[in-house]
Amino acid sequence: MPKYVTVAFAMSSVLLCFSACSGGSGAPGDAGATAEAGEACDPHGTSGTTYVDSTAAWGLAGVTGNRIASADLDGDGYPDLIIHAIDSNERTTLGTNQLVWVLMNRPNGSGGRMFVDATVDSGLFQVRGGSTTQLRSSQLASIGDVDNDGDLDVFTGTYVDPTNPTTDPGDRSEIMLNDGTGHFTLAPISDPHPPLTDLWPTSAATMADVDHDGKLDLFVAFWYAYYGETYNGVQAQLYHGAGDGTFESITSKAGLTTTANGFAQGTSTRPAYGVTSCDIDGDGYPELMVSAYGRQWNQLYQNDGTGNFTDVGMPSTFAADADLHYADNQFFLCYCTLHATEADCAGVAAPEVECPTPADADWAPGVSDQPWQLGGNNFSTYCGDLDGDGNLDLVNAEIRHWWAGESADPSQILKNTSSGGSISFQRLDDATTGLLWPHASVDWDEGGIMVSGGDLDNDGREDFIIAASDYDNQFGLVFHQKPDGTFEEVGAQWGLHHPCMSGLTIADFDRDGDLDVVVGSGTARTCSSIWKTNEVHFYENTGAKGQGWVQLRLVGDGATTNTSAFGARVTLAAGGTNIVKELQGSHGTFGEQNDTVLSFGVGACTSVDSVTVRWPNQALSTDTYTSLAAGKMYDLHMGDPVAHPIAF
Repeated sequence: MPKYVTVAFAMSSVLLCFSACSGGSGAPGDAGATAEAGEACDPHGTSGTTYVDSTAAWGLAGVTGNRIASADLDGDGYPDLIIHAIDSNERTTLGTNQLVWVLMNRPNGSGGRMFVDATVDSGLFQVRGGSTTQLRSSQLASIGDVDNDGDLDVFTGTYVDPTNPTTDPGDRSEIMLNDGTGHFTLAPISDPHPPLTDLWPTSAATMADVDHDGKLDLFVAFWYAYYGETYNGVQAQLYHGAGDGTFESITSKAGLTTTANGFAQGTSTRPAYGVTSCDIDGDGYPELMVSAYGRQWNQLYQNDGTGNFTDVGMPSTFAADADLHYADNQFFLCYCTLHATEADCAGVAAPEVECPTPADADWAPGVSDQPWQLGGNNFSTYCGDLDGDGNLDLVNAEIRHWWAGESADPSQILKNTSSGGSISFQRLDDATTGLLWPHASVDWDEGGIMVSGGDLDNDGREDFIIAASDYDNQFGLVFHQKPDGTFEEVGAQWGLHHPCMSGLTIADFDRDGDLDVVVGSGTARTCSSIWKTNEVHFYENTGAKGQGWVQLRLVGDGATTNTSAFGARVTLAAGGTNIVKELQGSHGTFGEQNDTVLSFGVGACTSVDSVTVRWPNQALSTDTYTSLAAGKMYDLHMGDPVAHPIAF
């Protein structure tokens, strides 16, 4: 049983409102609903905060990994950690190579909180069939209450490398059921557990109730079917939850089946590094997104409200930007040194790189110059209301290189311009939004791998962090939103300029009202000169405590609405401003997941006028709560008009 007053579980992809969104029109509970009159206060207050590296104090010295998820696994009200190493196809052998971690957030005997290693005791990585010496090979976690019993279960995804079948340890992805105290058992084998004959490189997963039957479903994506020999990835899978920890694949039935060919038409199966689920068109039902790798088009599947999907990635502009210019791609220029008489090569510059042998080896006419190969290397997509208009915008984290030229898509904000049921985005210019990447030399790289958001300084405006790694001059890039809606990079100023940040989760781990950050450290390529291991670091937020805040845990009824309340949309009114957030499952590459609590900054306000929750059920029912005090956490139970304050 939970150890605090009441329980709720939900996932935040924190969506905030800024100075531009006071007022508006819409029905109560809608994103555009007008804020109720109440306390005369400034919900933005002052801006800025400070982070302090408190790794040792939190007991994380010696912990390694760069795939990090946070959630309250044992029901005590404090978020815990699940951490995976980047190594694939390996089991942990106890006493030697610890590749997976379950770290419980516990009281520190000298005051405060700290993490305690409960990896073995939790049973989360037990080997099917049993083992006293090894833990199962697992590379990601997606967390949610799949059996609606009030605690958080876990999908543990296993990456099996199809290019190296001899390294397959025989483990497959599993659903792990929680007993409510952070101890897990294997669910019966169902479709998310592929047979041994299927070597699937699992790379991303998210949970959402796609048809609003009150049970969480699971969307899983994979990398290349055979890296180096095909452009195709493994078919992404949508699994329909039965509500008991078992799932059935409905991929074809839901309209998600792709093809081996059809690259030019956008119907091909492509390698994925990330997935995201959120309600883009505002109809209450989640869309599904695939962040594609290899310069291929991203996919955005629009939900028709019954759990059937249509890919609108290309018409919405989510697939890629419109820049198809490749005349500055260095390997195209190398190609032209051997094919100068071809029309495309007329008048081009000389290459600035050392060309391969032969010089045209890395450019394939009819492929490399096609639109489906001129997109980005998208690792993660974060979903949140960045401009305060109540529509969920996107931020893509991309790896980009100078030699690829201007056609390579950058990390970028996509403003949601959807209307009338039609999904569309405006790709905002990075120079205009302030999403500028520091380049230390002309031969630069941008290593955007992970992205997540939250109101880091409790000023009522959404901020976000891009974890950048693998190359020279890569850091955690912290984009703070200014009053005019543009962003400034403040990682060094705030103390979050972690070199080669690879791994990211955001949560209020000490429940003091501000958001802390846990990160990993990349060791790929040149980052190995900075970090010898994938060290995990805890950055404690110490500067936002003067700002007001409200935190909410939502609980669905477990019948019409999933208990995790994934998909709920919350509108908080304070000081004449609406702040909107949607609860979501994991997102991005290899299971990025934040605490299952919504955290609102309310600046100088000491109270909240109202909170309206639109629940993710077929009726899209709403509950409204009034006169909440700032500086507290509340449980909001579906159908219960009382907001229950939580005392720790």
